[in-house]
This record gives sequence, structure tokens and C-alpha cells, in this order.
Amino acid sequence: MPRKEAKLIVAAQHAAQARRIVANQRVLIATLKAKGEPTVDAEGVLEVYLSSHKLLEDHEWEIRKERKAKKRETKKSKSG
Repeated sequence: MPRKEAKLIVAAQHAAQARRIVANQRVLIATLKAKGEPTVDAEGVLEVYLSSHKLLEDHEWEIRKERKAKKRETKKSKSG
């Protein structure tokens, strides 16, 4: 497997894992609210998770963008 492909797979896995963590944190907040428990700390943690998730998705997007640009360059050099 080419190195760029491996980087993309790992980045996509990390972004997916972050999505699951965010979803689980939201469930926790909903559960706490349903029980009448305070949610301030859990909501603060959610903000950190959301920030991390955004960074991971941005990283995945950049890898995909670089890959597409590389494919276009390769097509141009083959046809030129």
C-alpha cells in the first residue's frame, strides 16, 4: 500500500473514532440531563472533543485534497 494511501486510511479512521467519541459524549450529556444531573463539565469536555474532531477531519480533508491534486498532475504529465 502506498504511503499516502496509508496516511489517508489512518486519518479517516481517526476522524471516524472522533465522531464516535463525540456521539458518546452527547449521549452522556442527554443521560445526565434526563437524571437532572449537572452537565457543565461534560459539555466542556464535548467542546474539546468537537475541536479535536474538527482538526482530525481537516487533516483527512487535506490528505484527500493533496491526493486529488497529485492524480491531476499525473494525468497531465501522461497526456502532455
